[in-house]
This record gives sequence, structure tokens and C-alpha cells, in this order.
Amino acid sequence: MITLETLQCWFDEPSINRVMELSCREAVVSPKTLYTFMQRFVTYGRTYSFLVPQLASVIGSSPLFKDQNCTIAAHAERSMDVAAHVFSASIEEFRDPRTAVSHRTLSYALLDKLAEYANLTPAEVNQIAQAGAWLPKVLEEVREGYAARPDDLGSLVRAIGFHAGAETIGSNECSIINAVFFSEQKKNSFGQFIRRSKVQYPQGVVSPWYWIAIHGTFETRGVEADHSDDALLALNQAIQYSNATEEQIGEWARQGFAHFIDVQMLFFRRVQQELQESVQALAAAS
Repeated sequence: MITLETLQCWFDEPSINRVMELSCREAVVSPKTLYTFMQRFVTYGRTYSFLVPQLASVIGSSPLFKDQNCTIAAHAERSMDVAAHVFSASIEEFRDPRTAVSHRTLSYALLDKLAEYANLTPAEVNQIAQAGAWLPKVLEEVREGYAARPDDLGSLVRAIGFHAGAETIGSNECSIINAVFFSEQKKNSFGQFIRRSKVQYPQGVVSPWYWIAIHGTFETRGVEADHSDDALLALNQAIQYSNATEEQIGEWARQGFAHFIDVQMLFFRRVQQELQESVQALAAAS
């Protein structure tokens, strides 16, 4: 049986968390760097939001997952059962149950408030969005992580392993962002601004910080933790419904998980570098 420990034992989670934390601490230097960080983070997360259901679709179309105990071979396909455990992560992305809007809409509402906090004009916001020449390469790596072919079991399992990494580390990243940006800033101007700010949606009013909080904090279990559990179920069903050994499935899954960690580290290091360079440029100009 593949467990989270099966995958995590190969990686140095504290070091990964430290890289994410350092990037976040670079972001809270000023309102503008805070906005820039979050704009990059929203764009990064946006790519995952549409690739998850795409992967579920590819898995669902695969002929490779079959119940070996089914007496009628033509009725043995179980691909959609495996796909369901991946697709579950995208349900809230399309419609958050509390607000009745997509998570992407929630993320842009947060960016609206952060732009207001930083006193950025629409022109300045658009300029920031168009900068960050390093980001497309990272997003391409995300696409490669989720790439799979319905007739290639190894590619399917590696993609599920990548997805498992995203959902596992994703809970950590939002917990770290919440701690550094909000919990440590509660008594400062940013914390007070967020506490005062509200966003109206069809089913009620929430804090603009709601989008971060629902993905998990150090004090609460967010949606990412449930999605991580589901990704592990998908991997174990891949063992149950394929001809590959548990050892082989585990190795493919670890490869995908490792690929995600490489991408995650790349993103946070590059955004930290961008923020450092912008602060240095501002200091040199003043």
C-alpha cells in the first residue's frame, strides 16, 4: 500500500518549507512586493486548476485499469474509479460551496484588495502582471508534470504522483503564506486592512483572505489535505486495477512527486529572486 510516508520519506520536507517561507518573508517587505508575490502565486496556482480535471479526463479514457476479479472481461474497466480520486480536487475549483464562485474568482478578489492596499493603479497592476519573464518556464514544467497518455501506465502514475505532491505540499504552502502574511501581521497595517475588508458573493460575504484560509493553515485542515488523501487512493487503485507491481507503481509515483518538488522549489526561488531584485532596484533609484 502506498502511503504519504512512502512518498515523503524520500524528500526533505523541512528544507522545502524553508524555501517557501523565505520567499514569503521577502514578500512582506512592502505592499507592492506583497502584491507581486501573490500575483505570481495566483498565476502559478491557476495552471494547476485546469490541469487537474484534464488529468482526470485522460485517466478516465484509459483502457489500462481493470478489475481482475470481474468475470466478464469486457465489463472490467475501472478507469473512472481511479479518475474520480483525482477529479475530486477540482470540484471546489469550479464552485466553492460557501460562496458559489470558483476558486479563481476568489483569488482575483484577493488580488483586487492587495492592489488597493498597495495603492497600485490599474496600469501598474497590468505592468506587474506582464513582468516576470521567468514564470512561463515554470508553468510549462507544471504542464509537463500533469502530462499523461491513456495508453501509458507509467505516464499516468507519474502524473498522479505529481498531483499527490501538489496537494500535499500545497497544504504547507498555504499554511506558510497564512502564517507569514496574516498571522504575524495581525496587529500591523496589513492585518488590520484584511480584517476590515470584505467581499460580497452570491451566497454571502467573506474575507478576501478566505481563498488562502480554505486551503489550510497550521491550525486548520484545509481542502488540500482531503485532496492529498484522494490522490493516494488513486495510486492504490492503480495498483489494484493494473498489472504493474506495487513496487513499480510506487517508483513511478515517487518520480512524479519528485518532479513536483523540483517545480515548487523553482517557483518559490524565482519569485524570491524577482522580489529581491525589485527591492534592490527601488533602493538604487531612491
